[in-house]
Amino acid sequence: MKNLFEYVANVSIKFNLKLSYKFFYKIFKFFLKDKIILKFPQCKFFAYPQKKDLSRWMIRNLKIWDENIINLIIKQINDSNSIFIDIGCNYGAYSIPISRIKNNLKVICFDPSRKSLDRLDENINLNNLKNIKYFKLGIGEKKGEGYFDDDINNYKNSGSFEINNKNFGYKINIDSIDNLVRENKIQIKKNVYIKMDIEGYEFFALKGLVKTINNYNVTIFFEFSKKILENHLDFESEFVEFLNKNTLKIYNSNFVEQNLTDLILDLNNLKKDHDVLDNFILQKKDN
Repeated sequence: MKNLFEYVANVSIKFNLKLSYKFFYKIFKFFLKDKIILKFPQCKFFAYPQKKDLSRWMIRNLKIWDENIINLIIKQINDSNSIFIDIGCNYGAYSIPISRIKNNLKVICFDPSRKSLDRLDENINLNNLKNIKYFKLGIGEKKGEGYFDDDINNYKNSGSFEINNKNFGYKINIDSIDNLVRENKIQIKKNVYIKMDIEGYEFFALKGLVKTINNYNVTIFFEFSKKILENHLDFESEFVEFLNKNTLKIYNSNFVEQNLTDLILDLNNLKKDHDVLDNFILQKKDN
């Protein structure tokens, strides 16, 4: 069944037979137990059929995850003197296609989950990529420790693992991008493109990026979710102060400037079963 499923899926990708594939998937998805290789135009991925595995989405939809945002990032990246930093890399949903298409680009990945990094590593090897380096590390405001839970039974899917301050899960090391640059653990470039998807921990990571933001040309793509609000007592006033102090503006994916108060209102008006408003972009006002 694995070989048949893999064959049908990849033929459907190659010849854009997604409508026919839907019928095949509905009938045979229950029989698929093992991971398969999906061969997209951009890159290849191992995809797992287990219900809560994030990569299962690719088996069902025959698309790479967040393809529109990935294409936007690729379009923005200037190959000359640039670096891409993936904070909360998971199985490499962003890093694998970006590093494959921009094969001269330096790519740095961070994730505190060994489970996620094992998936990333197998996708790196699958695509024979040489320009990715990864760290088993949480990214936050400063050097320290925290707790991280990656027990899939506690989440709706494997993309929801999170750092917490509730002594829940197991201890992990946390550090800031500024510290890692200062200690020369990562070598930064003039143009820095950062993707953040760390389940509400984004503002802590941003606070540890202040020197990098002010010393380099930085573009940050981040997920705006209800969890960000939950992690801060007065998020709006703190974030406005942060934006003003570092002369940053928020844009949507069309680079239209956004108002933070409106975004928070929209976020709070989401249905109870929806946690994420959208992906947004932070840039210096003069970029």
